[in-house]
Amino acid sequence: MMMKGHAILFVLIGLLVSEAYSQAPDKSEKEVASLRLEISLLKNSYRQLCQKYRDVAANCSVPDFQCNECPDKWLHVGDQCFLMIPDRQDFATSAQKCQEMGAHLAILNNREEHDAVEKEGRRIAGFHTHYWIGLTDSETEGQWKWVDNSTITTPFWDPDKNEPDNHQSGGPEGEDCAVVNSYSQTWFDVPCSFSYPRICQMKASPIP
Repeated sequence: MMMKGHAILFVLIGLLVSEAYSQAPDKSEKEVASLRLEISLLKNSYRQLCQKYRDVAANCSVPDFQCNECPDKWLHVGDQCFLMIPDRQDFATSAQKCQEMGAHLAILNNREEHDAVEKEGRRIAGFHTHYWIGLTDSETEGQWKWVDNSTITTPFWDPDKNEPDNHQSGGPEGEDCAVVNSYSQTWFDVPCSFSYPRICQMKASPIP
């Protein structure tokens, strides 16, 4: 029951955050301030609920649960935070800009993370649906690795287009970097010199 309440509260916080930022340009400053106050109150309730769960867990044989949070505007998925950034850069520049934020290009290992990216991509509803992720085979052709040097656990390559295909149309260097189609949740290999928006990722911070 405690975990169900926690999940519902977390969803409400996410919805209010999206509402505040997606509609802020059309609302008066007073309405935006009211929404931010609601978000703040819900976050406090979330922290209190987490503390109650930890207190109960300490005296019962239930799994420990780490309560954590993400910076404003970042997607909170499990213990990770994701931010979709619309300005277009090449792969190396995008990776550097994520690092400057204390993050890295996204490592999308499961369906839950892809679902979150798709929903956020549709909310943003930008012209471009492809975003850089932290996946490349630039060191050894065909050996795809994430930016943390780990290997793929669950691939999401587009099967209909036989990805990755290392097509030479973009230049003789081939296609050594990957983007995710936020709408179809599938990956494509593309030249690293191409310009795309990016998804940055960082670990969520534990709530004291």
